[in-house]
Amino acid sequence: MIALPASSTTTTSATVLVNVPSRPSVRSVSSFSSASSADTNSTSHLISHPVDEVVFRHGKIEDAILMADMQFSNYRLHYHKFLPSRFLDSLNYPAMAAFHAKRMTPPVEKREMAYVIAERPNATTGELEIIGMSQSMVPWWDRAYNHRWNEGWSQESFDCEIDTLYVKIGVQGGGIGRKLILGALQEAYDRFNMRKGVIIWTLVANTQARDFYKRIGCEEAGFRTLDLLDFPAECVGYAFRSVGGAIGK
Repeated sequence: MIALPASSTTTTSATVLVNVPSRPSVRSVSSFSSASSADTNSTSHLISHPVDEVVFRHGKIEDAILMADMQFSNYRLHYHKFLPSRFLDSLNYPAMAAFHAKRMTPPVEKREMAYVIAERPNATTGELEIIGMSQSMVPWWDRAYNHRWNEGWSQESFDCEIDTLYVKIGVQGGGIGRKLILGALQEAYDRFNMRKGVIIWTLVANTQARDFYKRIGCEEAGFRTLDLLDFPAECVGYAFRSVGGAIGK
């Protein structure tokens, strides 16, 4: 069990639901009705609990440990094909949890970042379980270098970035990722008055993620290099022209 700092665990935050826009997807609605078969050993597929039963809410400090677990699991399952083992071996589970807890410590409005959590009833217990998370924030340009923009795009095109997007292993492919993005963008629009473009970065080698962003209507906006323990990881940015346009405003 990972312990968060005492200041982060003394109170339980109130639940604040997030309004997820019903913007039509680029691919057909029917393709979001079934769960991914990537993890056939999972006992928590969306088949047993449809997307309609998923609740979207603000992230809480006490979510940080489960959020880190989801992030850690995704890194281990998906990124070993793209990143060097020295980077994956350096991942620090407690540090991840502390990082998310710090980001969710009030006042988040001053940092202009919002976490959205997806949860649904557990198939066995009926209690709500976290199955996904996303985060919108002011773009963090300094984390990478060598930005190369496609024609019609520049750093000035954006005032929003989707920095975090993870879905629990075993429920991927059920439409949760798309809804988490839309929920995070709704928060960016309503709470932080973000009206320009929104960008989402992923590894060039991550073709599954790239296909996903194309399917939900993103445009390829540019490339940049991320330094991961002296490993130059090439990233591609997918974007919506405006936060409002992405959520149907």
